[in-house]
Amino acid sequence: MSAYFVLEGADGCGKTTQARRLAERLARDSREVVHLREPGSTPLGEALRHALLDPASGDLDPTSEALAFSAARHEMLRRQVAPALARGAIVVAERCFLSTVAYQCRAPKRDAAPEPLVREVSAAVLAVARPDLVVVLDVLEDVARARLSADGRRDRIEARDPEYHAAVRAAMRSFASPASWCAELLARDDDPAGHSRIALVDGSSPIDVVAAQILAHVAGVLR
Repeated sequence: MSAYFVLEGADGCGKTTQARRLAERLARDSREVVHLREPGSTPLGEALRHALLDPASGDLDPTSEALAFSAARHEMLRRQVAPALARGAIVVAERCFLSTVAYQCRAPKRDAAPEPLVREVSAAVLAVARPDLVVVLDVLEDVARARLSADGRRDRIEARDPEYHAAVRAAMRSFASPASWCAELLARDDDPAGHSRIALVDGSSPIDVVAAQILAHVAGVLR
C-alpha cells in the first residue's frame, strides 16, 4: 500500500536523521520509498529553499515566507508525492504545512502571517496529497541548540533568537491535539472520534529509541 509519512519538529530535533533511518528501514521490506525534504525536492523548491534560508536574504515578511514555503510545498506534492503514491510507493518527507504554521504564524513577535490565510492556502495545497501520519519530534530548547551548534553554520531561520525557537516548539507540541485545526485538516471521514494523525515523540531519547517509537506509529498506519 502507498502511504505518506512526515517527520516534523523544531530545528535541531533530529528529523533528518530519523527520516533517513525510517526510509532505510521501510526499504528493507522491498518497498519503494521516496525520501523528500521541504522546502526542496523540485527545481523550484530548491531555488526557494536557497532564497528563504540564505542569511543574505535579510528580513523577509512572515506572510511572504509562508506563501513561498507553500508554493514550494505544492510543487513537491504535485511533482513528487502524488506520482509516488499513485504507483504504490511510500513517501517519507521532512516537514509539511505544520512548519509554516509554527514558524510563520505562531513564532514571530510581530507581523505574523495571518493564520486564516495559511489555513486556506494549506487546505488548497493538501488537496493534492495529505500525509497519512505526521510525527512531531519534541526536544528541549537547550538540546536543540547544542545540536545546531555542533552542526556549525546556521541558516537564516536557525539563527533566530531562543525565544522564537521556544515559540516554534510550543506550537509544534500543540498540533497533536485532535482539537487543533492542523489535526482537523489531516483527518479522514472514517477516523475514530478523538483520533489525531499527528503524533508527538520525545526526540531527546537515544536515536535508536526514537526510531523505534516512530516505526511503531508508522506500523499502525501500514497494518
